[in-house]
Amino acid sequence: MLFLRMLSCIEHVHSFKKRLQNKLCLIVVLVCASTANVNAALIDIAYLSSFINSPDIGAYSIEDTQIGAGYNEFGVNGFETTFVNGLSADNLGTFTWSITNRTGNDLANTQFFSLLDAEITEPGNSFFNEYGELVSVTGTGAGDTSADSWEIDEPGFSFGNIYDNIVYGGTLDNTNNVPSGLEDDVSLALGFNIGDFLTNQTLVATFTISNQNIGGLSHNDPNSMTTFYFNGTVELIPITVPEPKTLFLFAFGLMLFKMRRFVS
Repeated sequence: MLFLRMLSCIEHVHSFKKRLQNKLCLIVVLVCASTANVNAALIDIAYLSSFINSPDIGAYSIEDTQIGAGYNEFGVNGFETTFVNGLSADNLGTFTWSITNRTGNDLANTQFFSLLDAEITEPGNSFFNEYGELVSVTGTGAGDTSADSWEIDEPGFSFGNIYDNIVYGGTLDNTNNVPSGLEDDVSLALGFNIGDFLTNQTLVATFTISNQNIGGLSHNDPNSMTTFYFNGTVELIPITVPEPKTLFLFAFGLMLFKMRRFVS
């Protein structure tokens, strides 16, 4: 078990290096693109991922990366996953994860996280002149669909611990480490207390990036006077159990069918 935990740590260190390489490649691409197209999108996404944490999964959160370099661990851990990217060319809009628990086990104390590392007008004024703000995070636990925790931080290439908090701690610290006046590279994360994630139950997580105030967290570039907002909901779809009357009618019909075959 110790070896497996050490291996998991090494793998996530490799994930960090892959994300760093991806960030550097994105900078080069955007700089080149800016010389060819002055109308390039203001918002560019370097990394977008979701995570599931439960003591019934293991010591660390598992990750599903949809944009950027990372890991896609949901499938190998028994989760049936569909991702729908509804973002526009400007990276505004919605994206949705639909995740069904096919692990064969009910998962207690489940947490779900989404982590967004985006840049605003990076070719024009870099990525370290930006800051984040808490707008509103209103969740009160597993009984609603709103976010319960949040974090604004440097993504982890310099001083931030947002990624490590999610992967190794299964939590967010509800702090803003890149406020106005301490501008740097900004990443945003929202956390959701799911409670029990039952076998064959489906979780639907929908997130929005908008230039309108939708609550959640904001990411600001004072040089270009651009702000976007990041917020979302996570819902567990109840498992439908047939009503006793329906079960009785089904059993009665099956009995009549068998009786007819016997008489014939």
